[in-house]
Amino acid sequence: MVGETHADLVQQIEEHFTLLNGMLAAGREDGPGTAMDAVLKVYAALARWGARDPAEAQAFGTRMKQAGVEPFLLGERAQSVLGSYASDGEIYALRGRTDGYLTACQHRTAVQALQNDFPGVVSSDWAVESVDDFDEALRDVADDPTPMHRGQIPSWAPKSHWWWWQPEPVTMDMREFGDRLYAGDLGRGEPGSADWLRCGDKKCWCYTAPG
Repeated sequence: MVGETHADLVQQIEEHFTLLNGMLAAGREDGPGTAMDAVLKVYAALARWGARDPAEAQAFGTRMKQAGVEPFLLGERAQSVLGSYASDGEIYALRGRTDGYLTACQHRTAVQALQNDFPGVVSSDWAVESVDDFDEALRDVADDPTPMHRGQIPSWAPKSHWWWWQPEPVTMDMREFGDRLYAGDLGRGEPGSADWLRCGDKKCWCYTAPG
């Protein structure tokens, strides 16, 4: 259950802000596509924020809103990047009953954070269709994904990011959870041998899940 460290995520975010600032200052011709790619990568890092300080994550969002990138997000190239990102998320969602749901959630939260900070940013027909298809795929698998540990859910994400809290209620046991995570390679040992997958958080579904 170990992921990127706090320092890793902050470094990635700062690198993308540096790229954005340099691009805006130079007025590069590839600005719209590059800007959307960098902005999505910032939100993607925040979607992997986990249980870390929500106030720090929200401060990065505030910086993004104040960065002056909005005019660069509505062009054809930028919308193409956004549509492709949503389409990639849809592919992960279609694997949601096996190993893709976590990445699908991260993609959808990144897109939603972008939409919240820049209303109307999903503007081209292609981008709108891609996000709609992504949502449809998420809804199709929402009753039967591999559950998230509580520490994998971004601490700043509101409940309106419903995809993180599916299925509801969780009835999966730890054996099936392990089999899904490791494509059946966990082995079939004694009952309870998947207990090491429990995250230890008493508020997480895994705390009371059967072995």
